[in-house]
Amino acid sequence: MVYALGALILIALIYAIAKAASGNRYSEMTEEEFEAEAQRSSRLSGAVAELQKILDPSHHVEHVQEQRERVEADGAESGGRPKAAPGSTSAKQR
Repeated sequence: MVYALGALILIALIYAIAKAASGNRYSEMTEEEFEAEAQRSSRLSGAVAELQKILDPSHHVEHVQEQRERVEADGAESGGRPKAAPGSTSAKQR
């Protein structure tokens, strides 16, 4: 077990040294290659963000809450309190 852990640390150290010695991959790129790489990664991150919105159930909850706030804001008079829904108990009871 100790030998396996030592070997893993040694491999990680060799990998880190090799990665640091290889230099920056963008330093040898032309401007056109850099722009193409940036465009490709931009599209990929946009696609991942859209996929996350589809798969993330909290996004739907946020959307419903935003709609509810808009309805309340539309029902409020300028400078006044929002109108209560017909069945709610938060209406003025004075």
